[in-house]
Amino acid sequence: MTHLAPGAPALTPLSRFCLIAGPALIACYGIIRLLSDSGVPGPGWTADHLALFCGLALFGPVFLGLRRLAPAGSPVRRRVAAVSSVVALAGLAASLAQAAIDLVVGFRAADGPEMSDLFEQVQSHAAVHLVVYSAGPLLFYAGLVALVAALVSRRGPVTGWTLAAILLGIVVMGVSLDLMPVGGMLFMQALALVGRTDRDRVADA
Repeated sequence: MTHLAPGAPALTPLSRFCLIAGPALIACYGIIRLLSDSGVPGPGWTADHLALFCGLALFGPVFLGLRRLAPAGSPVRRRVAAVSSVVALAGLAASLAQAAIDLVVGFRAADGPEMSDLFEQVQSHAAVHLVVYSAGPLLFYAGLVALVAALVSRRGPVTGWTLAAILLGIVVMGVSLDLMPVGGMLFMQALALVGRTDRDRVADA
């Protein structure tokens, strides 16, 4: 095990919990989505989007926790981590807004066609479409990748494998929403190891 240098930052218990629970809930969203009727309001739609909303919300402490891992002796990497975390949080806000809209539309719509009409009304506003449905959510992934990349170190807790797993998870989820469970599990494997390594090095310090 590597030893924690004096004053080196460590993840909080909340951040360590969210490193696992956030991706796990996103994987649950994907699983529920596969098992229920997609695009139709009902218990399945509500359950999977609640899982998505809660999973995304837990990435707030994840981003803040990862930012604290930026090495104290590297001002450039600390600045990159700080900017990346802000970008990621902006993308998180957009993604949460999208999930919230999906939930509201699901509650209001009586059937699939009405749901489609409501979504069309919401997305007809150019600003909403840009911020909530196109550019905004991309900031979540861009910020996450940049943040993890700024923290990569051979001594951990964030390694090249962490970055590779995150990138693979993003690619997998981008290929198809049906692969969300796989992407969520890749995120969970990568981030859970970060939390475990950080905990171990603090214990050994």
